[in-house]
Amino acid sequence: MSEPTTLDLKGEICPDPLIQVQDAMKKGGAGDCFVVLLVYPLAVENVARWAEAEGHAVDVAQKGSEWEIRIAMA
Repeated sequence: MSEPTTLDLKGEICPDPLIQVQDAMKKGGAGDCFVVLLVYPLAVENVARWAEAEGHAVDVAQKGSEWEIRIAMA
């Protein structure tokens, strides 16, 4: 497994974060990990829901006004 890919999307609002995560993950494979940094609550919900629906392992943590979503590709 390689180092996690970090996507700093803190200045983005929907639907851009989801689109950027989907595009980045198209280049990944099973076992790859992505760390997504967000501040927009709806984007957190959309990205996490999509990743779970795709069968990936998802962990969401809030740090102040920022969220970190860790996605491990299935």
